[in-house]
Amino acid sequence: MDENQIIAELKGQGIDLVSAIPCDKAKGLFFRLPEEFRHIGLTREEDGVGISAGAYLAGARPLVAIQSSGLGNMLNAILSLTGTFGLPLPVLASWRGTEGEAIPAQIPFNRPLPEILAAAGIPCTVVSGPDRAGEIGGAVASAFRDRAARAILIPQEFFEGSACAGNAAEVTPVNPRPFSICYERDWRKPAMTRYDAIRTVAAAVTDQVLVSNIGVPSKELYALKDRPENFYMLGSYTQASSIGLGIATVRPDRHVVVLDGDGSLLGSSILPVIGAAAPPNLTIVALDNGVFGSTGNQPRPGGDTADLRLMAMAAGFAETWTVHEPWELEVALDTSEGRGPAFIHVRIRPGNSDVKNIPLGPLKIRDRFMAAVGKRSG
Repeated sequence: MDENQIIAELKGQGIDLVSAIPCDKAKGLFFRLPEEFRHIGLTREEDGVGISAGAYLAGARPLVAIQSSGLGNMLNAILSLTGTFGLPLPVLASWRGTEGEAIPAQIPFNRPLPEILAAAGIPCTVVSGPDRAGEIGGAVASAFRDRAARAILIPQEFFEGSACAGNAAEVTPVNPRPFSICYERDWRKPAMTRYDAIRTVAAAVTDQVLVSNIGVPSKELYALKDRPENFYMLGSYTQASSIGLGIATVRPDRHVVVLDGDGSLLGSSILPVIGAAAPPNLTIVALDNGVFGSTGNQPRPGGDTADLRLMAMAAGFAETWTVHEPWELEVALDTSEGRGPAFIHVRIRPGNSDVKNIPLGPLKIRDRFMAAVGKRSG
């Protein structure tokens, strides 16, 4: 199957943001995607679910392109984020593990993949022939029509003979970036709880877009300052900053602030993706209490060793801070606007406030957010 046919089908469906991890069987396609579409390179497939969710909420038509084994990493995020909020997510995948597969490890998950997806309630289109690129466009259209995830599996043999764009050493530009660091950590006794920190953020925002992490943080933000520009996560551990990246990419005119958690960020690979994408309008507020707060304050690994700010610096964030006091957080928030990607490491005390559940359903959260932030709602 010619990659030009695939690209034409995607453009015909208005796809304007592609998140991708390459597949060896479809080299030509994955070399071309960054040339033909706004593109975010991934290091883990499930981050594409959050990026696509944020992009759609902000008015884009996103797609994730991977090899089929990556769907195993995406299942929970697809069901708990895409499915819960009724969001479209076309996933274009080269289908590995079929007859003639040379790598044994590709077979156990990939060969029964259509049945696995069916059991999860995820519709699947298997392209029926190398001359049936039109089935790709039809499947993409159905994902947006139904506001649902749909996997599009292209058997690996259909890509045989696909033109590769060349040797990676020849086509990948080398952009040396000077980097020097003199870092001295100054961790003091935290003065705030998470509720105090979120109250500080809520008081500081005007027209900024807010994305809040799952569990108690979203409930605390709702109790402190509910507004349509807040996107409250109800599930999908590790996806808050991915959603923020998707929104910031599509809406460069809006400053996006993400309230993420230490456990969530340490469980994700999104920081280098954000550093590479370099959106100047994105600020990650990392609320670090050293525990898994929403599940009862169990200690997390690395509570007194892992330095989130240093990790963000190494990932390529343009501006970083570590703060302990409300006034320090206020200054960092004010300074970060337009200078991102920015990372504010907020060291806080463990503890959950006594707040009620959010009385809004996921579709209500989606629709009012899109009305306030998204450029289009279809």
